[in-house]
Amino acid sequence: MHTQKAAVITNVHEVEIHDIPIPELGPHEVLVKIGAASICSWEHRTYIGKQSPGFPFLGGHENAGEVVAIADDVTTISVGDRVTLGPTKCGVCRACLRGEDKACVEHFKYFSLKGGELGPGGFLEYKVHREDGCFDVGDAPYELACLAEPLSCAVHGVRLMGMSRGDTAVVFGAGPMGLLNALVLAHAGVDVAIVDMDPERLRVASDNGITKTIVSSGDAVAAILEMFPGGVDGVVTAIGSKSVNEQGLKVLQPRGTLCLFASAHPVEPLEVDPNWVHNSEVRIIGAVSADLEDHKKATDMIAAGEIDLSSIMEKTFPLSEAKAAFEYLSAKPSYRVALIP
Repeated sequence: MHTQKAAVITNVHEVEIHDIPIPELGPHEVLVKIGAASICSWEHRTYIGKQSPGFPFLGGHENAGEVVAIADDVTTISVGDRVTLGPTKCGVCRACLRGEDKACVEHFKYFSLKGGELGPGGFLEYKVHREDGCFDVGDAPYELACLAEPLSCAVHGVRLMGMSRGDTAVVFGAGPMGLLNALVLAHAGVDVAIVDMDPERLRVASDNGITKTIVSSGDAVAAILEMFPGGVDGVVTAIGSKSVNEQGLKVLQPRGTLCLFASAHPVEPLEVDPNWVHNSEVRIIGAVSADLEDHKKATDMIAAGEIDLSSIMEKTFPLSEAKAAFEYLSAKPSYRVALIP
């Protein structure tokens, strides 16, 4: 049996390099040689003990690489294709037939919390994935191509919000996911501002074309309403905070949409006046992960060079130095860091 190296989180603040088997291919599956695997805040929270999916845990769901083998019944992917790895679907359930495949039971089949023996399994050398979850990324560098998954989450949220050219929006949080949301909104022609307490992060946002920035470590409502008199059509909260969610509601135009994009740790209930919602006709939605169409759009944007993600990918580490990568993320606020097998 052939083996490969994998970076496994064995306990809080512990990462070890293990030899694990390279799985055999099943129906409609392909073997991808991982070119880059980005570390999501989800996996980082496991590393620092903010959540506990169980150990040992093999994270990694932001991946891109080269197809090196395919099952006999694979028809849409060829050996040598350069791909990003996204969700999968059954194609026949109610959710799939409605074009809402994120709710399909097979959506996280290859990227579930404990989908395999150890976990989603992207922090390794080779990953088995089903062909419907592979998306051609052309010649894009793998360290940028692996960001298709987080980019797709922003694409998904903006689509659910119904944002379009000429709308106005504000994003709370200029970290990696906040900046991705702002970039996707701007790409759609939305007039967008971004709020953060860190001037350096706002400088990065401005360098990437998000020139309306607000420095705030507290209440940013007055500054937002000064910038957008009457409020905005959409708000994305890329910070899981009760205060931020409440501020988001206060700056919405009638019929505006608040997207609760970030999860909260710890959870703090959001109190809403039902009569205000009734009269203002605002919407409050959540957004997590993405439908296949969102992942395809994100991959196509990267492949075509329609979006510059170089500021998002802050640093890369060899797979063998995975612990150093997690410690780097723990030491200071960072954008994305990728492991290179």
